[in-house]
Amino acid sequence: MQQLDPHTLFSIFEQGDEEVYKEHGVEEALDNPYVLMGMVIRGIENYQLMDIMYMRQYPKEYKNVRELTKYKYYTKLYSYLTRIDSTNFKHIYKVGDSYEGTNTERGLSTLLSYFEQIEHYEKCAIIKRYHDLITSSIVNSYFDE
Repeated sequence: MQQLDPHTLFSIFEQGDEEVYKEHGVEEALDNPYVLMGMVIRGIENYQLMDIMYMRQYPKEYKNVRELTKYKYYTKLYSYLTRIDSTNFKHIYKVGDSYEGTNTERGLSTLLSYFEQIEHYEKCAIIKRYHDLITSSIVNSYFDE
């Protein structure tokens, strides 16, 4: 059995979204906060599925690299958040409906909880800013109805 490498284990997802946008000549979409937030939320969902699959398929091997893999992957997802200008999060990019907003809120909560557990509070502060923005968007959408 080949050893699992935590540095390349989830590499297919690391380049996935960005490479697709570049390949189709729409790199400017990577400056869109809605696209970047979508990459974060889809990334969290993908990680959770892959984590389950590896734990079932390679429980002993994966257990040895699980935490490092999670750290590297979640840090990559966090880097997408840092590319969003939170002072200029215009209405055109806001989450459209409450279902999508709820998924986004849940994903950001997962990311926030992870970085709280490992005490990376600077990252928590940035994630919390987006979490609060999305949460207020969800609340406001209920009152607008």
